Amino acid sequence: MPIGDAKGVVLGSNVVLAVGAHPDDIELGCGGTIRAAVVAGKKVVAVFLTRGEKSGDPSQRSLESKRALAVLGVTDVYFGEFPDTEIPNSSKVIDFLEDFHNKTKPETVLTHTIHDLHQDHRQVAWHSLSAFRNASRLLAYESPRVTGAFNPAYFVDISGHVTHKFEALKCHLTQNQKRYLAYESMVNLSSFRGSQVGLGAAEAFEVVRYVETALH
Repeated sequence: MPIGDAKGVVLGSNVVLAVGAHPDDIELGCGGTIRAAVVAGKKVVAVFLTRGEKSGDPSQRSLESKRALAVLGVTDVYFGEFPDTEIPNSSKVIDFLEDFHNKTKPETVLTHTIHDLHQDHRQVAWHSLSAFRNASRLLAYESPRVTGAFNPAYFVDISGHVTHKFEALKCHLTQNQKRYLAYESMVNLSSFRGSQVGLGAAEAFEVVRYVETALH
């Protein structure tokens, strides 16, 4: 699997580009949505900016995310080499992310929200505004560290994908002591988000930008 740049990634408007600061961020924030996209025939490309070295062996953590995403049907997984907990406020980060947007031409980008207590999550969220300024659809997912300002207005039905999401989260063996990876935490949140919109289970997103060419 290519590491660190966008060489060889798949092209096309049927692509969903998912961005995370650390291994497990994407699986936690939008794992059910990713699975739903794959089932619907879309190609998902996952990009992590770090290898999560502050919370374990970076090689192992990267491998865990690749295994987790494979459970969800995603095989295009890439990692940057930015330092964990210290993603810089730098044009290098913007260029890194923008390169993936230019190469994949995604129909939708999923990224962090700016309303998050983790500094890496906020940096990725802010950089995403610049890097994906030409994206037609830019949605921000929640993490276990979102603040009360997180205000979702876009929901994805993951009722049929909760099992896949948990199977993916179980791949993160080095992080299994963290409560937010527990089945109860994942189910409770998805059930709560689902109850807000009349679904059995859902993932929630803030809408940064959403362009529709025509009403259906």
